[in-house]
Amino acid sequence: MRFGAFLPTCWDDYGASSMHAAIVEAAMAAEALGYEGVWANDRVINPEAARRGTLEGVQVIEPLVTLASLVHLTPRLTLGTAVLVLPQRNALLVAKQVAALHLLSEGRLVLGVGIGHLEAEFALLGADFAARAAITDEAIEVLQTLWREPIARYHGRFHRFDEVSMPPYPPGDGPPIWIGGDTPGASIRRAARYGSGWLPFCMDLDAFRSGATALRELTRERACPTIANVFYFRMTKPGESAVARSTTPWMPERFAGSPDAVAQHLHEYRRAGLDYALCMFESEGLDDLLRQMRIFAEQVAPQFAGAE
Repeated sequence: MRFGAFLPTCWDDYGASSMHAAIVEAAMAAEALGYEGVWANDRVINPEAARRGTLEGVQVIEPLVTLASLVHLTPRLTLGTAVLVLPQRNALLVAKQVAALHLLSEGRLVLGVGIGHLEAEFALLGADFAARAAITDEAIEVLQTLWREPIARYHGRFHRFDEVSMPPYPPGDGPPIWIGGDTPGASIRRAARYGSGWLPFCMDLDAFRSGATALRELTRERACPTIANVFYFRMTKPGESAVARSTTPWMPERFAGSPDAVAQHLHEYRRAGLDYALCMFESEGLDDLLRQMRIFAEQVAPQFAGAE
């Protein structure tokens, strides 16, 4: 089983650190500690700031630029988006940006994509919220066509072009595309049709087990995509409460506990089909994040050594 680390790309308060330092130090720690990859999330603009009067939970740095800044600092790590909201972007521009990042990272990018859920953000970006699922399907096809065809053509409902080319081409026909989404039917069908992976966000065990079973059934005729999940953890200190509660309103409930408790939690998902755990740590600043990353790498990950 493989483990990725979520970068600190969306903290409300970086304390004595800067966002730049926190992201760089977390990425370099992930490289040194043996994580498989680092991941960045996505939000373009906050449509609710004026109404709420707060920026809590929406300070998100652009993911592709962020990952590009790490290409030479972390030469071993996979660089992933979890997830890029694809239908609110121009698909041709995304194809160009992603091809460049996959090329410059020498094939280390994983493009996680999702359909999005904030209607007001779509409106600000001039994107069609109601048709976002269908637009996403077409956009994935557009990306793959432009990456793989020297002379590309595409005729769809939302995208249409004839005899175009977009060199330089990314290695390996482009990066793996992982499909985000917690709606079991739609996201799993999309992953089965287009994806190299399925990446739900903090999905509970029963729903995850059902989704993994459905994905394996839908991909009987080909290799099953990587089955992943984002986990929101807190590696507790001695004497710290292990109650599974998030202190951040916009985040899901976390699983808090000792290394053995966290490992047992992951073993349940592993038995349900988990291949890749993307770990987001609830942290009290950079030092606490690095502490948790180290404990997880040294005391949790080894318990899965050899698990395929």
